Amino acid sequence: YDSAVVALAYIAGGEIEEARKIIDFYKYKPQVWRLGEIIEAFVAGDDIQGEDWSVRSGANIWMGIASIHLYYTTKDQRYLDFAKNRAEFAISLQCADNKSPLFGGIALGPPGDPAYSGDQHISYDLEKPSFDQIYSTEVCIDGYALFRNVYKATGEEKYLNAANNCLQWLKSNAFNKIERRFNRGYLDTIAATDVQSWALSALGVELLDTFEKGLAENMAAFVEQKCLSDVTFVSGDKRKIIVKGVDFIDRDRAKNLGREPLVTFEWSFQLANAYLRLERDCEKLGQVKKAKKYKIKRQKLL
Repeated sequence: YDSAVVALAYIAGGEIEEARKIIDFYKYKPQVWRLGEIIEAFVAGDDIQGEDWSVRSGANIWMGIASIHLYYTTKDQRYLDFAKNRAEFAISLQCADNKSPLFGGIALGPPGDPAYSGDQHISYDLEKPSFDQIYSTEVCIDGYALFRNVYKATGEEKYLNAANNCLQWLKSNAFNKIERRFNRGYLDTIAATDVQSWALSALGVELLDTFEKGLAENMAAFVEQKCLSDVTFVSGDKRKIIVKGVDFIDRDRAKNLGREPLVTFEWSFQLANAYLRLERDCEKLGQVKKAKKYKIKRQKLL
C-alpha cells in the first residue's frame, strides 16, 4: 500500500523517474511475489526478506492504480499491461454469482498454500477466517477505482462490467441506510473512517447520489460528528498542543474498547482528500458556497 501511494505522490509531484523505480521494482522482483501475486510487506535491502507473506487484494489493486496513473503520464505500454494484470487478479477474486448476496464483492485475498498451516488466514490462525471468505468495503472501492481506470485506458467492456458489479455490491452490502455511511464489510457494520473518506474520493457526489440523494455530504458529516478527535500532543520542547484529526473508528466504539480517542495522520489526510473531491464536485455542480465550505474544512484539517 505504502509503496503504491508513494508512487502516486511522485507522479502527482512530477517526479516520474522515482515513480518508475517503484513500479519497476515490484514488476520485476520475483522475491516479493507469492501465490502469483505481490506479498503484503518485506524488509528492503540487498537481501530482500519477507515481513508479511500474506497476499491481499487491496495492496495489489493499489499497485495497479499507481501503475495506470504512471501509464497516463508516460504512455509506456508496460505500465498499462501491469495495471491490467492487477485488474485481472482482482476480477479472479470477484464473486460472479449474481444469485449470491456477495455478487460483485472482491475477496480479501486468494486461497493459501495447503503446505503452510494457517496460510492466508487472519493472524495465520486456522481457527480464524481465510482471506477468500472476507469481503471488505475498502477493497471493493479499490477495485472500482482500478477497473474504471483500466476501462478508460482500454475501452474493454469486461472492466466496465467489473466496476459496475463493485457498485452493485456496495449498494447491497456496504451502504448503511440508517447512519447514512458505509459499513466496513459484508455483515460487518463497524464504521471505519478511511472507508468513508475513500468512498468520497473515489466515487464523488453524483455517483453517491445514486445510492441516496445527499449521501456524500452525509458521509462527511458522519465522520465530522463521530470520528474527529481533539488530542493533546506534547512537542519536543515540552509544549502541549491540541491536535484535531481523524480516529480510525467512531468515538463510541473507541470508548467501548476502553481507550481514549486518537488521531491518525494517514486517515486525517484521507479526509483532507475527501474534502478536496467534495469541493471540486460542488464547484462542478455550481454549488459555490458548499465548495468554499469544504475548501475551508480541508485547509483547517491540514
